[in-house]
Amino acid sequence: MLYYIAYCLYIFFIVLQIDVLLYMLRNILPAGGYLRYFVEMLAAPALSPVQKLVKHSVLKSFRTDISPYILLIVLFYLGSLCSYVMEH
Repeated sequence: MLYYIAYCLYIFFIVLQIDVLLYMLRNILPAGGYLRYFVEMLAAPALSPVQKLVKHSVLKSFRTDISPYILLIVLFYLGSLCSYVMEH
């Protein structure tokens, strides 16, 4: 049972990583308004807590939004943790 929960969370984290990557590339890729809105709508719930933390930290001095990068690192770690649970 724990294996299936870890597997579902692993897939969820991979999908969320892809969405955050598309969010980061939304200005580079020639996509329509609907696709850009869809990617931003899916990424917003995951990005908003990280953006609030960055806003109240020393990292606020950067001009670029580094919250997607931080979120990718956290999602990669959580995916690795789920992979470790599935193996053992």
